[in-house]
Amino acid sequence: MTHSYGTKAEMVLEVTAAANFVSRLLRTRGYLTEHQLQVFRDCLQQALSEHYHQHWFPDRPQKGSGYRCIRINHEMDPIIAKAAHRIGVPSEELFSLLPRELTLWVDPYEVSYRIGEDGSICVLYEAEAPAPSTSTPVNHSASPFDQTLNCKNRFLMGGRTSPPKNYLMTVSS
Repeated sequence: MTHSYGTKAEMVLEVTAAANFVSRLLRTRGYLTEHQLQVFRDCLQQALSEHYHQHWFPDRPQKGSGYRCIRINHEMDPIIAKAAHRIGVPSEELFSLLPRELTLWVDPYEVSYRIGEDGSICVLYEAEAPAPSTSTPVNHSASPFDQTLNCKNRFLMGGRTSPPKNYLMTVSS
């Protein structure tokens, strides 16, 4: 069985959403110039595309989810550090400008994030996955639990049984 890896063109919307989000977080701190932010965003997009090249499976979006998870947990994520290095900003300096706890999931058809260990998961980008081809075999033996055990769900299953302490609710009429 051969695997078809996603192309850079297939991941451009997701990678752009992730890079734009991190750049917006940095913009709020006011430390970097607009030019530095633009170059950082472009470098981060390139670094993410390179990193995900062999780990992008649009036909199975959850496959490789852990590999595509960007994590700042009291230390800088190496992909973000790589982009910081490309613009001449030490990663320690960039680290001081970002949340201490940030998780960013970049998957085919969805990009989401969580700030803090108990923060809500928010969706940045979401697209409808194309309908599966009739020639694609369906694995009926996998349980729904197996199919949904991705990076995000592993975090959620980490023992928390109550909802996050802080959350926003929007009601529209």
